Amino acid sequence: MPTDIRRTHWLIKLMLIVGFGFVTFDFIELTFLTRHTDEFFSWTIAAPITAAVFGSFYLAASLITLSAFPQRVWVRARSAVPGTYALVCLIELATLYNFAPFREHLHAAKGITNFEFWLWIGAYTVEPIGLTIGMLLQRRMPGVDPPTIEPLPTWWRNCAWVGGIGAIAVGALLFLLPNQAADLWSWPLTRLTAQVLGSWFVASGLVMAWAAHENDRWRLLVPALGFAVLGPVQLIAIMRFTDQIDFGNLQIWGHIAFLAGVTVLGVIGLSMALRAKRPMMAEAPPMPTVTPTATPPPAFTA
Repeated sequence: MPTDIRRTHWLIKLMLIVGFGFVTFDFIELTFLTRHTDEFFSWTIAAPITAAVFGSFYLAASLITLSAFPQRVWVRARSAVPGTYALVCLIELATLYNFAPFREHLHAAKGITNFEFWLWIGAYTVEPIGLTIGMLLQRRMPGVDPPTIEPLPTWWRNCAWVGGIGAIAVGALLFLLPNQAADLWSWPLTRLTAQVLGSWFVASGLVMAWAAHENDRWRLLVPALGFAVLGPVQLIAIMRFTDQIDFGNLQIWGHIAFLAGVTVLGVIGLSMALRAKRPMMAEAPPMPTVTPTATPPPAFTA
């Protein structure tokens, strides 16, 4: 009899689809109402370029959660989970540490602005708890992981490792030392926006590094789709507000190089994932067979 493949737990799927709704809503606001975050976002972002860059991250997260949600096989969905979990936990900490900007929206006269505040607080409270419980339950799911049929090219894995570790390092700097990191950045950042931006870099780096760790073309669909979109959309966001960027700062050129590399890896990875062979279900070892012994004919008796 074939051995069952480990499935994605329903609570993980629920958290992914809830997260999809939230990040899609924020993508729309930050991309199309970039200069109106004082009314249509959870806190006021003074620099429009920061809002636009956040919007590009939210779009990538929207595609990652949407593509991971229908995956019944756990190994094809799990590359979205470590990055998502890190993101919601870090942003929750950043929110609690920098709560002052949120008070203005909590006490705003307009109902939509109050709603934005409570939506943010609710999402970044429910998601960390739900994902924590979901990951614990996922570890108890029965079954096995399908075998790797087509490993990733060595050059792709190496680039993904370098990009992922680099993004995590940049994100950690922004999150842990926001004031110092803001001085090095090529456009204005506050302590809150620096830490939220750092959370996004850490999450993106984890998704990229996890894809390299999986080393499987068939499992690459979810992260590759996100990165194929993140690079060009964030480059467009930067081009929208070039007047706010200090192009004499080397940081922006490193940022652009990172986005170009992410785009290339995402497009090539997506092509590999769509053409990858679906692994066969692992089979349990065959049961030993016992050859029946011949029964001697009964002795003749008079």
